[in-house]
Amino acid sequence: MQLSNSEQEFLELYSDSEYEKPSVTVDAVLFRLKDIDTGNYRKLPQKKLQVFLVKRKFPPFKNQYAVVGTFIDLKNDIETSLKLCVKNKVNAQNYYYEQLYTFGEKQRDPRTRVISISYMLLFNQKENLENGEWFNIDLREDNHQLTENDAGYVFTKDIHLTLTGETEKLENHLKITIEKTNSNTNKKIEIVSSNIAFDHINIIYHALDRLKNKLEYTDIIFGLLNEKFTLTELKYSYEEILGEKLLDANFRRKTAHLVLPLNEFTKEAGHRPSQLFKANYNLKNKDID
Repeated sequence: MQLSNSEQEFLELYSDSEYEKPSVTVDAVLFRLKDIDTGNYRKLPQKKLQVFLVKRKFPPFKNQYAVVGTFIDLKNDIETSLKLCVKNKVNAQNYYYEQLYTFGEKQRDPRTRVISISYMLLFNQKENLENGEWFNIDLREDNHQLTENDAGYVFTKDIHLTLTGETEKLENHLKITIEKTNSNTNKKIEIVSSNIAFDHINIIYHALDRLKNKLEYTDIIFGLLNEKFTLTELKYSYEEILGEKLLDANFRRKTAHLVLPLNEFTKEAGHRPSQLFKANYNLKNKDID
C-alpha cells in the first residue's frame, strides 16, 4: 500500500527520538531426541529429550549456560537474524523452527531493557552441533494446590527442571500460578531458583510446554525423528515428551493417519525386523487426542 502525500510529509518531519528504545534479541531453544542404550541388545533404545546449551564467554553470567541467542541486526528481519545466529554460533542449518513467545520483563537482563523473541528449534540426532553441549531434560511437578473462591480459583504447582550434561547438573525451580476469575485466566511463572543465565529456564519451560501441547494436534514430532522410523520408535518419542506410557493399540489407531508404510525393514542384530515408516506430510494435521 502506498502512502499518501500528507503521510509522506508527516514522515519527513517525524522524529523517533521522543521514545526510549529497548534492545531486542532472538533466543532459540534447541531440542532433540537422543537414543539411549538400555544395555539389553534385544531391546530397542529408549528416547531422551535433550536441550542444547552454550556457555557464555562474557559478563553478565560469564561461564554460565544459556540458550542460543543474539541481539538482532536492524538490517535483517527477525527470522533471518535467527538463522544467522544458529548458523554462526552452533553451525546448524537443518531444523524445524517456529516462533515461541516474546519475553519482556523489565529486570530480565541486568545490562538494559531487553525484549527477547524466542523460537523453538527441533533437530534429529544425526545433526552435529558445535560450541555447546546437549543436556538431558528431567521435569518433575509437585505441591499442587487448588484454592476456590467466589469468582473462580487459584491453582499453583512447583516445576523442578533438571538439566544433566556430561559433567554438570543444572537444577532449576519454577512456581506456576494459574488464576481463573470469571472469564479471564492469568498464568504467572516465577523463577524460584536457576543455574542458567538470565531467565532462560523460563524460555526452556515455555518451549517444553509448547512441544508437549502440539503433539496432540500436529505432526511436529517428525522434526525430531530421522526420515525413516519404526512405530515403536515413534511411540517411545511420544512417551518421552508426554511423560506417560501409551497403550499400543490406541497409539497406533490415533497416529495411523500421520505415517506412511515403506517396503523396508530394520536390520539390527538381536531384534526381529520391524517395518519402517515415514511422515505423511501430504495429510493435514489432525487431532490425535
